[in-house]
Amino acid sequence: MANIAAHTLMFLSAVLFAIMLEADVTATMIIGLLLFICVVSLGRFMTLRTWVAVCCALCSASVAVPVWITLLPVLAADMGYRLFSTDVGRSRRLTFVSLPVIATFAVAFRRISEQAALTQDSTAHTLWSVPTFMCLALVVLTALAALAGATYAKEQAAFRRYRALADAQRERLRRSRSRISDMEAARSADMQRARLNERTRIAREIHDNVGHLLTRAIMLTNADEVVARSTGDNMHAKQFEEIVGALDEAMTMIRRSVHDLKDEGTDFTAMIEDATSVTGDARVQVHVTNGITQPPSNVAHCFAAVVREALTNTMRHSNATQVNVKLVDLPGLWQLIVQDNGGVIKRNARHTAQMRGIGLTDIEERARVLNGSAVCGPYGAGWRVFVSVPKESRNTNRVHEQIL
Repeated sequence: MANIAAHTLMFLSAVLFAIMLEADVTATMIIGLLLFICVVSLGRFMTLRTWVAVCCALCSASVAVPVWITLLPVLAADMGYRLFSTDVGRSRRLTFVSLPVIATFAVAFRRISEQAALTQDSTAHTLWSVPTFMCLALVVLTALAALAGATYAKEQAAFRRYRALADAQRERLRRSRSRISDMEAARSADMQRARLNERTRIAREIHDNVGHLLTRAIMLTNADEVVARSTGDNMHAKQFEEIVGALDEAMTMIRRSVHDLKDEGTDFTAMIEDATSVTGDARVQVHVTNGITQPPSNVAHCFAAVVREALTNTMRHSNATQVNVKLVDLPGLWQLIVQDNGGVIKRNARHTAQMRGIGLTDIEERARVLNGSAVCGPYGAGWRVFVSVPKESRNTNRVHEQIL
């Protein structure tokens, strides 16, 4: 918009100069105005060499048509801007930019000479006449227009360099911040992993040491109670029974604390990420949608093992290219869905006995231990493993966690 306004102002000034020189707007002036407007407007669509050749032809035509010299400042400004915006040699720039100035000076000198010959006045009177002053002003204006175009081109180039440097600086800052953020995230993940590992270690030590000692104490106390009752010492038998009850309560509290620590020490997201990385094949894309935040340890280990087994079966027995793993946390149960796009034709062609391998049996057994269910078979465009585990299994299946 700024370039359009500037060109409009320059063309209006050229028309004003033509009126002052010719005292009227002639058809020749209108033709020249339209021609110069076309060259200036279409110059962006021409190659530099073609455009410079057209501009040189206009300069030569302006010498033959003197009224067109009022339009040369516009052409000089455009030539200065475009030539100094490209990688043209310095000597060529100066040569081509000076052509409108030379053409204007030649026409101005010729008109001054013609006017001096017609008036037969003194040279001083000729120089101070209005037409002469206008011709000289056009020469100066053309030179200033060429200089302004070149200066504007250099300013634009400097501005582009500044923008490039600013963009590079912003990119460096963005990368630095990204690296810092990644380092912070990695540090936070390491700290979280260390905390989880420490909780798991504490739970294991309590289970292996204190749990076994309490179990031994319960067994010895039960034996003493049996001996006391067999000898008729009911008082000591009653005391031994109370001790056994207290030890059982302590064992229950320790077992509950151990399981809570074990649950908090289980990084379910990391387990699923590790389970989905078993493919190791670029042809199979695994998409995980995890809606479960922190399930119990037994459920977490069960789902991770099922995901690993399902992906292994997909790699071995199908030509799937995509596997969707979805984990859903519902109000009453947890669900796991592993769906691939390996097709059902080849799988349906197998015999049922061949399809029921050890892996599918193991998946069903893991779900059954948690009072859940597993359905494995053809579904949609491929094979689906669907596992559903009720949330009550967190408390009713503690004894089975050693199997998992």
